[in-house]
Amino acid sequence: MLQKLFSSTAKLTKFMLKREIVSSTLWIVCLLALTLGVAAVFPSLMPEGVERQSLIEMMKSPAMIAMLGPAYGTDNYTNGAMMSNMMLLFTIIGVALMNTFLVVKHTRKEEEDGRVELIRSLPAGRLSNLSATMIVVVIVNLILALLTGFGLYALQVESMDLFGSLMYGAVLGVVGIFFAGVTAIFCQLASTTRGAYSY
Repeated sequence: MLQKLFSSTAKLTKFMLKREIVSSTLWIVCLLALTLGVAAVFPSLMPEGVERQSLIEMMKSPAMIAMLGPAYGTDNYTNGAMMSNMMLLFTIIGVALMNTFLVVKHTRKEEEDGRVELIRSLPAGRLSNLSATMIVVVIVNLILALLTGFGLYALQVESMDLFGSLMYGAVLGVVGIFFAGVTAIFCQLASTTRGAYSY
């Protein structure tokens, strides 16, 4: 029974990967450019000495905590700690958007356009389209996480060793998969593409 539900998932995954090669590559390149570009110029932008201490106090204010979360690494506030505190949230927003658009495009929008019905008329399982979409999501986020992690390590940002750089990339990948999963649930609840986005 399960085999019937997921039959032809591998073929659909290959097909989706071919369709996604351009748009997902553009998303990944833009997110990498944002992360690595900021990391490259971060040391020249950030203050030193007393000015850095005032930045730490600002990061501890309730407004900044509400916006960026609690600051960490303030005992030794290096460029790596500052970049993680300031940039991670903004990059996560981009990753969340990428995954939301990807999942809606391959599930609810495909169904609205009649492509899912065409697929179901072939020997394909009822869950093959959704499962293929989630496999593509995992692949795209894994590529993003690895490229971000190794890219940050190559830049040798202060206090961001290989483990820290890969953790930064892993956070992006895991958050992306989380948002894709939530979007997939709402796509099943909504009857239209606009409804899926509005959830």
